[in-house]
Amino acid sequence: MGFSIFFLVAFLISATFVVMKKELSIVENTFVYMVILAISINASWIVDEELKLINVSEDSVKYAVFLLIRSVITPMILVVQLNMLQRFNTRVQTFLVTVVSLSTLVLLRGLSSYFDILHYSKWNHGFDVIYFALLQLIAFYSYKFIHKIGEREVNYL
Repeated sequence: MGFSIFFLVAFLISATFVVMKKELSIVENTFVYMVILAISINASWIVDEELKLINVSEDSVKYAVFLLIRSVITPMILVVQLNMLQRFNTRVQTFLVTVVSLSTLVLLRGLSSYFDILHYSKWNHGFDVIYFALLQLIAFYSYKFIHKIGEREVNYL
């Protein structure tokens, strides 16, 4: 059941990204995705395997769901969030998109805990909120970094 739900979520978020009007260029989208993917993989390795704060299921299907969440769903939600943030002008809309994205990520983490994909031993959802908020900040500033480099290159031509 967990696999089908998370596969559907991965499909929906990927389909949303494909059909939405993208405010970021393909280079910016790819760069942000890769940065978040690298940080997500390394953070999950440190938290799960090294510090043993979260136990990941040994079952192969549940582990595949864990990989799907870590490698597809989380980075894609943040890339979609950045594209939506660039479209909105007011602080209220920006705050709303950020809160919805953060809530979705925490809800998905809660669902993975419910389906026994993850088991928190020395971790809680408050740490998840902090982790995902930091990921959002890293995604935003990595976009600003690559955007600034792109502007500088274009201006010199």
